[in-house]
Amino acid sequence: MKAPHACAPHLVRCALSLAMISFVMLTAGCSRDPNVRKQKFLAQGNQAMSQGKYPEAVISYERAIQIDPRFAEAFYHLGEAHMKVSNWSQAFRDLSQAVELQPENWGAQVALSQLQLAGGQRQEAKDRALLILHNDPKNVEAQMVLANADMMLGNSADALREAADGVAMAPDRAVSYLNLGEIQLRSGNAAAAEASFQKAQSLDSHSVRSYLTLGRLYQQQKRWPDAEKQFQSGIQVAPKDPMPRAALAAMYLGQGQLEQADKTLSEAKDQLSSDPVAYRMLGDSYITRGDLPKAVAEFAALSTKYSDDLGVRKTYLQLLILSNRLDDASQVSEEILKKSPQDVEALLLKGQLLLKQKKPDDAVPVLQAALKNAPDNPYGHYQLGLAYRDKGDGQRAVAEWREAVRLRPALAEAWVALGTSATQHGDWRTLEDVGTQLKKYSPATADGYLDHALARMNQGDPSGAEVDLNSLLQRNPENPVPYIKLGELRLSQKRPADAEAFFKQALSRDPRSLEALGGMVQVDLQRNQPDAALKRVQDEMTQQPDKAGLYFLQAGLFVRMKEPEKAEDSLKHAVELDSKNANTLILLGQLQARRNETAEAISTYQRALAINPNDAGTYIALGSLQERAGDWQNAESNYQKALALDSENAAAANNLAYLMLEHDGNVSVALSLAQTARKGFPNLANSADTLGWAYYHNAAYSVAAPLFEEAVKKAPNNQAYHYHLALTYQKLNDAAKAKTELEKAIALDPKSAVAGKAREALGSSGGD
Repeated sequence: MKAPHACAPHLVRCALSLAMISFVMLTAGCSRDPNVRKQKFLAQGNQAMSQGKYPEAVISYERAIQIDPRFAEAFYHLGEAHMKVSNWSQAFRDLSQAVELQPENWGAQVALSQLQLAGGQRQEAKDRALLILHNDPKNVEAQMVLANADMMLGNSADALREAADGVAMAPDRAVSYLNLGEIQLRSGNAAAAEASFQKAQSLDSHSVRSYLTLGRLYQQQKRWPDAEKQFQSGIQVAPKDPMPRAALAAMYLGQGQLEQADKTLSEAKDQLSSDPVAYRMLGDSYITRGDLPKAVAEFAALSTKYSDDLGVRKTYLQLLILSNRLDDASQVSEEILKKSPQDVEALLLKGQLLLKQKKPDDAVPVLQAALKNAPDNPYGHYQLGLAYRDKGDGQRAVAEWREAVRLRPALAEAWVALGTSATQHGDWRTLEDVGTQLKKYSPATADGYLDHALARMNQGDPSGAEVDLNSLLQRNPENPVPYIKLGELRLSQKRPADAEAFFKQALSRDPRSLEALGGMVQVDLQRNQPDAALKRVQDEMTQQPDKAGLYFLQAGLFVRMKEPEKAEDSLKHAVELDSKNANTLILLGQLQARRNETAEAISTYQRALAINPNDAGTYIALGSLQERAGDWQNAESNYQKALALDSENAAAANNLAYLMLEHDGNVSVALSLAQTARKGFPNLANSADTLGWAYYHNAAYSVAAPLFEEAVKKAPNNQAYHYHLALTYQKLNDAAKAKTELEKAIALDPKSAVAGKAREALGSSGGD
């Protein structure tokens, strides 16, 4: 018989083991539960946000979303985190996803409306604020968005009423009065704004914003001591906040007190040495002032001290590029990308650097890599367009610039690039549209008005062009450009006296303006006074003996006066003064070609292309000279380069097609090129002959014959046209007509190579 308690200790141990196993299984189950895990990462993100660790918060929220891609709350807080680090486009996407998943998430809706307002989507922000208020009538943040949206939409009366309603909703909140005051100030009621700002300050004496807004009001009113007192108080209230110091420095700068401003910013850098905003404010101030050397030196020092701050290092890289210190920039770029190889901004800067180094082939894959990580980056598409342009791929360049302005309609650089492309191709309708967009998004600059005026002029609307130029003149009466363009308009209208008045106005604003002087020269020429024009240029040369453009003008006058030797000497002197001006080299090449200095002209055109490798016309001119010299292989290559830049270039297509037909090229390709040429030159004998010759080589003799007949009719003294027509008649078995054309070809120049071929053809047909 067993002892009654023999197993008791064992049973207790068994029970304990089973409990432990159950606990382990329970905790393991919890760790695998996706709801528990996503909440854990959400909590981690919230904690990081509360500590100001925004990049860490982003990582935690993203991990929560990886577990549950429909986790609306995580998207909401992820959007907030991206807003904290100024990643606006990503914040917008995250918040949009949050409200799509959970429309009643009013916090996300408010944040999204604030982003829309900041991004200029005024009506969209207003509509969203109204939606929020419809469901949550006491939502003060939405009420403030509504008021600000109406103010931006021009509804100032509604905005004031709505802002006052916001105060009534939360009369004890300083921010409500601040918002009301800002709208009152924008409505022109500075006294009411001052009272609102003071009320906000009385409600919350620790609100830095109240000191900043009141100080800026006093600054606008030039109440400098009062403004300084507010900013100094802001520094005392929040000694670790860099914004009051920045505002104080800006006030000093506005008064021209550079030393005081720099002292304030230097103190911020020293006293807030762990705050990236504070320690870079002095360098950023140099950038804003346009003091590039000081900015470079400051960011060089910051880059050494804060080597882990990629923002500082990327700014330093940008400054090096702007300073043309390309070798130093290359080193910094490699260091940044070694630490962060997928950094979009760093990749874009490297692409920009490669473009500066004239390495578009290397820039393209770098910029493509940046856009792979950030496909909605408009500046990346703009830069990639520049790279394609420099590679000679105009179509892809335009496509990238179009994408850039689609993503950011206000990106003026991309519109300007599109305008330049449209001008080069004579696409005046596109240029008119570009001008309209630039006037809308960049009204302070001249580009939009000038593009629109040029487009109207070339579409037969000089009065429309004049409206644009007068608008530009009214906006900036001290700018010489509108006077110059109005002078050019008057010249085109054969009104030299009016043109002269405008050019004189331009010269009164810029006495050294080469464009205005060139306009006065054109006035002299329109009056048939070339000697006066030459004297005008030579008088200016005594004032500016080293200005290459004056020698360029003088050369043009010598060409007009049929003095080519003097013209060539002037151009050579201009090249000595400015060896990087492709236009001067092109004119010199043209002059040398006219004087049958073929080898010299070829060399000059090659120099021009080394400076500007994207000029299709220069490739065509060079190819024509190489043809003349018997170098048809290089001529073909240059025509192909011209077509790569401008696929519809009729001259390049015509010349390349003819060379291919003469040298056993692909006759189908030659036919396609000849058709392109004919489309561009529908009335030229040369294009008719080339297309006829292409049909001939494709055995389409009956189609070729009328084209040759047209060519012969328009240019009866061209041997080749008669010869081609004769060969075609032979193929069509019309021996009599063939004999007549062969005899004409021989008679035109009996000693030429074409005459020799014609004799052979005549002999083979049995008629010599």
